[in-house]
Amino acid sequence: MSVIISDMVKGVMGLDMLRLNLFASLARTLNFSRTAEQYFITQPAVSHHIKKLEAELGVKLINRSSHEVSLTAEGEEFLSYISQILEISSTAENRIQNMAKGQLGHIRIAALSYASYQLCNCLSKLYEMHPHIQADIDLLEGAELIRSLQQGDHDFYFAARPMIPDNDEYSHEIIHRGRLEVFVNKNIADTIDLNDWSTVEMYPFVSVPQSGILASQIRLICKNRDIKPRIINYYNRAESVVLSVNAGIGVAILPGELGYLYQRPDVITFPISGKDAEITTVFAWKKDIKATAFKIFKEVVLSLYKESL
Repeated sequence: MSVIISDMVKGVMGLDMLRLNLFASLARTLNFSRTAEQYFITQPAVSHHIKKLEAELGVKLINRSSHEVSLTAEGEEFLSYISQILEISSTAENRIQNMAKGQLGHIRIAALSYASYQLCNCLSKLYEMHPHIQADIDLLEGAELIRSLQQGDHDFYFAARPMIPDNDEYSHEIIHRGRLEVFVNKNIADTIDLNDWSTVEMYPFVSVPQSGILASQIRLICKNRDIKPRIINYYNRAESVVLSVNAGIGVAILPGELGYLYQRPDVITFPISGKDAEITTVFAWKKDIKATAFKIFKEVVLSLYKESL
């Protein structure tokens, strides 16, 4: 099968894009009629294009019966490549159209959600001074951002200092110093006293995944204050933690900026004193990129924040 898939991939770029889109749609809907409706063509036309695609590849992609439609093993494998091709095609089309309209630069930015305020300030300044630069933005959680750093998926990062690798690939500057805070539901806020952390320990905790850098810092805070939180729920996104606090499910320790970003009516926050509760946000960039748009954005960010700390 690997030889067949290899031959399929080699011929992909010579295939009709409409047929690729129809195959991707059919893989989602598993229904010829619904795919036909999406593309404003007839069901027989969809069937014709899929058969032509299979003939060009020399493999069967779709199992058809009177009762159901399903992908063959080759169809499943082919779909993963087609999804990437269609995404690249869409991105390329968008970039070319933007260039035709005067968009002269393109940068890719990843940011932790609690760095959104700093990112917003930088984007505002960028578009005030250089409106013809296109910026693609991804708000990522800790593990996602670390993975992006490892793979080099973005040009710029708004991240926590411990996430940035100490190597020759990235440079960074500190742009903000904040604190972790205790997030609680307003109905129990009167019972919380950070001079007595047993008032926090008495409630169940909700938390970010325990494998991340933020979770390590939270564990250190709890250890230094001699409490053992009873964690009842883990969430892969900080927003979900805030929502759970708002629902009264538990208390949490999070960057204070998230209280402003995810404003919820029933959430109260308490800043945690001490050096172990400090969080440092850095702006990091790849050293080897020389594009003009890249240089412009780096200068914008550093002009806003480098001298402010």
